[in-house]
Amino acid sequence: QWQKISLLLCVYGILKEFRPSEPFVTKYLNNPPMNFTRDEISNEIYPVAIYSSMALLVIIFLITDLLRYKPIIIINSLSGVIIYLMLIFCRTLFAMQVVEVLYGLFMSCEVAYYTYIYAKVDKVHYQEVSGHTRAAYLVGRAVSGVVSQILVLTNFSYYILNFFTLGGMLCSLIWALFLPSVSQSLYFNKTEQPETAAVVDSHSTDNLYHQNYRNVSQNKIIGGFQLLWIDFKTAFTNLYVVKWAFWWALATCGYYQILSYIQLLWEEILKDEGTKYYTKLNGATEAAYTIASAISAFCFGKLMVDWSVYGELVLFICSIGIGILLMVMAETPSIWVAYGTKVVYAMIYHSMITVSNSEVAKHVNQDSYGLIFGFTTFVALVLQSILTIIVINTLKLPIRMQFVVYSGYFIVLGLIFGLKTMVTYI
Repeated sequence: QWQKISLLLCVYGILKEFRPSEPFVTKYLNNPPMNFTRDEISNEIYPVAIYSSMALLVIIFLITDLLRYKPIIIINSLSGVIIYLMLIFCRTLFAMQVVEVLYGLFMSCEVAYYTYIYAKVDKVHYQEVSGHTRAAYLVGRAVSGVVSQILVLTNFSYYILNFFTLGGMLCSLIWALFLPSVSQSLYFNKTEQPETAAVVDSHSTDNLYHQNYRNVSQNKIIGGFQLLWIDFKTAFTNLYVVKWAFWWALATCGYYQILSYIQLLWEEILKDEGTKYYTKLNGATEAAYTIASAISAFCFGKLMVDWSVYGELVLFICSIGIGILLMVMAETPSIWVAYGTKVVYAMIYHSMITVSNSEVAKHVNQDSYGLIFGFTTFVALVLQSILTIIVINTLKLPIRMQFVVYSGYFIVLGLIFGLKTMVTYI
């Protein structure tokens, strides 16, 4: 039964990620029929999605559990359908800002996709189904990248790509309607279980708290918040969890920002080269980095390393490495170098995020992983909003200089873990 549910959700994940227009969305907005300038795209359109994601994520996370996941998954696909209808038919700056608000909603609702499965399967299958949902995401992105590249190379316009994406969103919406409903959730709709005198494991105190609250909480809202607070406090009073979640949040902030603005950097490089867009390989690059990231993440997940000993050193090396790659990306005159550094950067990020997720999951109550995922993502979005306000809305830095700042951001992150490594070994 759990395998069937996992398969159904994974098909949804692939359909949801089938968005062939996404690798070329900046080109679409910057060319006819849209004709927005790169400054308008950078300063007035893209930041709206960042701010709306941050504002909506906490609300979406709480009502996702309260409404038992499936309605939010449906809203996720429905918002995607509206987004691409507007991209097809609307032309004004205000309409594009509304699109970005909806895109923020779309991204926030993804928390339901990643946490739905935990409410539908037994805890013993958590690790396996987590791998399935991540694989579905990567497969969807890779297929989307390949299809978009083939369409562009066969002279389909960027405008037409939106129709293929709309088709994917409509299919995901229809599929979402047939996903199994959830009868219970992790916090606000928890099933009461009979008391037992069985011997419990090392989390016995935490489990007893959960049992007590299940028994005494008459109000599911109050009881849900009580369980949320217990899990939050238990997780974030563990310094080992805090260390990995710290890197997870800050690295994800940087990664989201790079994803949001890298197409603008590529456009700048192509303009400086005077190539008149002879290289239209955004889709191929997306497919390449997705596949490479999946392979590297899988390999890192299999490494037999004592991360409690070597974790800080590896985080130091990887963060500095990302900083160097971003500096090369910011300064290179070659689009091929920019594409290549993006692939290597994504490989490093996804490898270490896999390790971070795994290390956090090993040291928290299994039920609370969705909470940790939601909170860490929220912190990343808050940091991304601050970064956007400073770098884009206040300083209004040109795109190459923005990537110099992002390079410095990762180097500082690396130095923090470098100092921690020195303190540990000294």
